[in-house]
Amino acid sequence: MVEGREVDRPGASVWKHFHADDRVVSDSVKAHIAFQERNQWDFIKIMANGIHIQEQYGAKIRWSRDGIEFPTTLVRYINSPKEFRNLKKVDIHTGAVAREVEVAKRLKEHYDGKVPVVATVFSPLTYAQELYNGFQDPARFIPLVREYGDDLKEGLKVLTEVTRDIVEAYANAGVDGIFYSTQFANDSQITPEEYDEFAIKSDLEGFEPAIGKTWFNILHIHGDSNLYFDKFLDFPFEAFNWQSTVTNVSLSDAARKTNKILIGGIDRENGFSFPTREELTEQIRKNVKDAVASVPANRLIIAPGCSLPTALSDFRFNVLKDVIDELYPGT
Repeated sequence: MVEGREVDRPGASVWKHFHADDRVVSDSVKAHIAFQERNQWDFIKIMANGIHIQEQYGAKIRWSRDGIEFPTTLVRYINSPKEFRNLKKVDIHTGAVAREVEVAKRLKEHYDGKVPVVATVFSPLTYAQELYNGFQDPARFIPLVREYGDDLKEGLKVLTEVTRDIVEAYANAGVDGIFYSTQFANDSQITPEEYDEFAIKSDLEGFEPAIGKTWFNILHIHGDSNLYFDKFLDFPFEAFNWQSTVTNVSLSDAARKTNKILIGGIDRENGFSFPTREELTEQIRKNVKDAVASVPANRLIIAPGCSLPTALSDFRFNVLKDVIDELYPGT
């Protein structure tokens, strides 16, 4: 796909968090391998601990107690906009980030030459949101952008350097690509002009160390509303991932805009949640057929638009693999 050659079928992959396993290297590696071996997905998106940048900076966190709930930030690292001016770089070669890089290194060693292994990194502005208010209350971050922009920009300079360090560490660990996630390129967060002012430059600078070192990089444009998709058409990524089923950009829309690989076609919230296996199979079959009708197979990977709910039973993901095998027998 990356080379633009023909393929025998579209790709397929899914991913979700392993909250009960993602703070110990060996546990996380085993969880990823078990999840991959079940259905032999066409690439592995490493699901790092969801708030490891907060952990790295020393926030107080209540970790998942059942493997399903998302960790909760109890005491945030930055509690005042002015604190962004005093933000310092952290040494990512120790602590939570080093743990995640080690997970990536071991998964790459295990699958080297067999399955692409892609590490997750968030954009600098996304990391700023995490340190200030976490994912639990994203609306709290927006007034900071609009009322304390100068303070935020000082912190973003530091977080851009931290992001570069993280990307470089993963590239040096040998991963095949970076799954680079921006949480703000949508109109439920900030305006297009604000995105240009606070994010576009640091997004590119943060990702830059991967260029020329990794070959399968995915830009994840997060959000369930109108995305600023066209801002990224010339970004140096091999693939795009987004919520193609609910946003203003469908797979067919994107296929007309770009020749990059498109990863999507299944709703992350409801796509696997049908009550019976028969209903689920019917829906997934429709998703796959609709996606293939929209995008050439050699530019398409069937997948959710973001991480899937952790409460979903793994048998549900078997259905996607079964449908692919049914529609493309012998591949």
